[in-house]
Amino acid sequence: MGLRTQVRRAVLGFAALSGVMLASGAIAPVTQPALAQRCTTTAGFTLFGGIDSEVRLAYAIDNNERRSTRARYYLKVAAGAVSPREILELEIFYPQGFEDNHGNFDNAEIEVREGTGRGGDVIPTSEIVVDSESNTIQIYFEDAIPESTSFMVVIDKVRNPNRYGIHYFHLDALYQGDSVRTQIGTWPLDVAAGCEN
Repeated sequence: MGLRTQVRRAVLGFAALSGVMLASGAIAPVTQPALAQRCTTTAGFTLFGGIDSEVRLAYAIDNNERRSTRARYYLKVAAGAVSPREILELEIFYPQGFEDNHGNFDNAEIEVREGTGRGGDVIPTSEIVVDSESNTIQIYFEDAIPESTSFMVVIDKVRNPNRYGIHYFHLDALYQGDSVRTQIGTWPLDVAAGCEN
């Protein structure tokens, strides 16, 4: 008898014995309460096409299901992505297709945090304006973000679109001493991707 046949018989015998023991009550099935699942999507790896690596910004999304009203976007900006100057304001452009598929920021809570993790201190803002007509989110700071600071924009309670899609969110910044905003980079958001539990 070959090794493969012996292994197969041993597995089948164990499965049969387990079934008998379970049916007789010798082994009680263990059930655990369902735990809340945190669905997270992070920036992936692109082989061909997509955003150039020099301008691609990292991100993470919690509760990234279709039609979710609890989606949370972590839009990260590493210190190396910005010019070594103070930042006075930010402007994020999002595509019309996001709203065409019923995604919106109507009830969103937006803040800017230090660092690129999920923690970090909140950077005080003086005003945040979501303009669905021009598809922009404008963020004005109480004090300028110091040079060479990593930060992230956290957008909580986003209403995700009805369908999956890759939506390019572009970031511009107004640096101290400039009169016009400069492009920082792009987040290629994998929105409403769902998750595997």
